[in-house]
Amino acid sequence: MTKYCLLILVGTCCRAWAQAPSADSVRPRAAASKIQTLEEYMTFKFTQSSDIEKLAVKTPNTHIKLSPNAISSSRFGFTYRFIDVGISFVPRFLPGNNDDDEKGTTHSGGISTSFIFRHWLQDLSYKRTKGFYLENTGDFDPTWSPGKPYVKIPDLVFTQFRGATAYNFNPQFSVSAVTTQSERQLKSAGSFIPQFLYRYYVNDDQSEISPNGFTQKGRNWELLLGAGYHYTLVVDQQWYASLGLTPNAGYIFSSFDTRSQTTTVTNHQDNFMFRFDGRAGIGYNGKRFFASAYLHWQNASFRQGHTGASTDDDYAAFQIAAGYRLRAPRWMKTGIENLTRKVGIK
Repeated sequence: MTKYCLLILVGTCCRAWAQAPSADSVRPRAAASKIQTLEEYMTFKFTQSSDIEKLAVKTPNTHIKLSPNAISSSRFGFTYRFIDVGISFVPRFLPGNNDDDEKGTTHSGGISTSFIFRHWLQDLSYKRTKGFYLENTGDFDPTWSPGKPYVKIPDLVFTQFRGATAYNFNPQFSVSAVTTQSERQLKSAGSFIPQFLYRYYVNDDQSEISPNGFTQKGRNWELLLGAGYHYTLVVDQQWYASLGLTPNAGYIFSSFDTRSQTTTVTNHQDNFMFRFDGRAGIGYNGKRFFASAYLHWQNASFRQGHTGASTDDDYAAFQIAAGYRLRAPRWMKTGIENLTRKVGIK
């Protein structure tokens, strides 16, 4: 079912872009005064980020913070024209990602892809993380002190499918120039970019259930509409600073299974949700080499039904990236041209 949904989303994007008039096609974009297209090159990019998924639940009396044993993740990405694909993982050899005795073992990885046309933007990603620890163990164990082992939940698994569909209103503003670097923004520009975010994620404690114990599994659907503004300030056609702010609002639909050895009790909740996303950074985007440093921050919260508990998802993450462009081989250019011609992209 997931495969069919992905195909429908990709096909919708391609058809919507193909139905635009000829002035909205790829080739005329090369003549846009503020953007330089790089259709002859393929891009390789490496990213290191502190964007690690953490889980937190607040009640009037407690605050539970769960974290994987990782402080950063890596991503290798490849981009050619409007298509970007990447694979992410947690390199366990890096300090802070391998404190197994103290925080337990974490395994995490994912894949992502983006389709960035002149106006339409489409992101899809999958991520899975297994192994968490109780970050605020000291709040529950008064004998705990820094340096001692944390409470570990090695069989807690977080799985996420995420997508975003957006529309760039200003054809002189290049989203690719600040995300995949498959283009260059030559002059300063900004754009209003509304978006539709959808995310399905599961928190599943797969621990063996003891005779008097229980485990829980939560399934969540987030559907959010956002309206943001993004701006890139360009200096000397190579150096740039970028800022984007997007408030989002919508609903989260959740179900929770509480499992014992003999029974499973399921509860359902529908809650209004608000989230604010921000992104700021600087970078160098030359003809072949490029590099950037970004700060991402997010503030999101929702109250769990009519209870006093609330879920928070607040974080700030730092990201550095660097990459290089190589001339694309003839077979790749021919293949993409045939593909775009078949789906009606001019």
